[in-house]
Amino acid sequence: MKMKIDTSNKKAKIFLFETSVEEQNKTRSLSNESNEEQFPMGLLYLDAILKKENYGVITKDYTTWKEENCLKEIKKEIERFKPDFVGITVMTMTRISTYKAIKLIKSLDKNIKILLGGIHSSVMYKQLLENFPIDAICIGESEESIIELLDALINKKSLKEIKGIAYRDKKNEVILTKQRELVQDIDKYPYPSYDVFMKPAIKKVQILTSRGCPNRCSFCCLNIVSRRRWRPRNYKKVVDEIEYISKKYPWVTHIQFLDDNFTLDNQRVINICKEIIKRGIKLNFFGQGRIKPISREMVYWMEKVGFSEIYFGIETGSKKLLKSIHKSITKEDCIETFKIFKEFKKIQIEKFIIVGFPGETEETVNETIDFIRQLQKIRKMKFFYAAPLWVFPGTEVYKFAVEKGVIDDDYWLSDNPCPFFTAEHSEKWLVKMSNKIIIKSILAQGKMFFLKKIIEKIRDNPKHYIKRFFGITMDRELKSNKKNVK
Repeated sequence: MKMKIDTSNKKAKIFLFETSVEEQNKTRSLSNESNEEQFPMGLLYLDAILKKENYGVITKDYTTWKEENCLKEIKKEIERFKPDFVGITVMTMTRISTYKAIKLIKSLDKNIKILLGGIHSSVMYKQLLENFPIDAICIGESEESIIELLDALINKKSLKEIKGIAYRDKKNEVILTKQRELVQDIDKYPYPSYDVFMKPAIKKVQILTSRGCPNRCSFCCLNIVSRRRWRPRNYKKVVDEIEYISKKYPWVTHIQFLDDNFTLDNQRVINICKEIIKRGIKLNFFGQGRIKPISREMVYWMEKVGFSEIYFGIETGSKKLLKSIHKSITKEDCIETFKIFKEFKKIQIEKFIIVGFPGETEETVNETIDFIRQLQKIRKMKFFYAAPLWVFPGTEVYKFAVEKGVIDDDYWLSDNPCPFFTAEHSEKWLVKMSNKIIIKSILAQGKMFFLKKIIEKIRDNPKHYIKRFFGITMDRELKSNKKNVK
């Protein structure tokens, strides 16, 4: 039964959502409409802030839905809720379904004002405003700008003084306003609206304890939003939120730290762990960090508090490529971190690997395989995946692909999926090398382990893994024509 929202006393009604990830790029674990693995945290923060400002709000996440069903549900909510505004978070892998949603919304009610946010919108704001009936785009973090923007639109005020937005003026020219300063005290925001999605079936909840990352990896577009500035929350307020979750939703068993760089300040992590123990909170924790800095003391307290998994982006075993992608880590850093975790058996350590960086060759792929084997001898891993390099607008990799003539900005108006980096190698080669790394990594832990793992994966998803392990190219419908979906 859907909760009825009383909007009689509200300033205006706003429908927030994120649309379907393109089918070709849905991960195996996030490919069904009943998925409850992850919340759209950005939207849940906006939901909480807008409700605090007395707006009528509904928030939905359609990222794992089939596009057809996603659009049907959007239509139902528009007809039922009758919003004054629609706010859509746009990622590169959701842009196609977003374009269709915009067209659908305007066909249902041309008076609904459409606002966009998200990293794809922040990078491609000019293209989006020139090609779609959008009223404004929030650039980067939106918590401050959306309140000012809604007030201006409701009261028919000028938008030019609102920092951190883009819009079209009366002459239909795209205007980008002054950059908005990053909020340093992110603890001032209310907790995200967990109630929107929470129910007893959900055992894992995400939490953000910091924002941003100081690094500039060539394949990542986060620095466009975070400007290479890391902003941590107060450790006691982080634990306040964890305690709030554990008391309000007693069925929750796992907390995932969704930070881009949870371990950047080792002492802060230690303080969080000690505070959790002090308050007697008993939960399982996991998340992702950075290979350095990692101290033995921090890992000790992470294990003591109940960490079960931590993921690190190693990306490649090639010294040359690590330097060229500006990863700011070395192979020696990785080895040292794995040696520290060798002492702490209760925490599963895993790695992310990417195939196909500029300069990648079969020789550098073999270096990666050899390096994974070296790390596995120190500490075994269970997560076996090597992702072909995706190209996202705004990244150094994208600029390189444009220079090589394999892509241009018009690509993002097509209904083609987010592409792999094919300036130097074919997609078939990238998938072949990805398979090679996966298989060799599993084999390094023994033939019986390999057989068990392959059977397990094929049993879970026969179609997907039979294709992967027998060298058949991935199920991606690549089109050579650029089909406009305006």
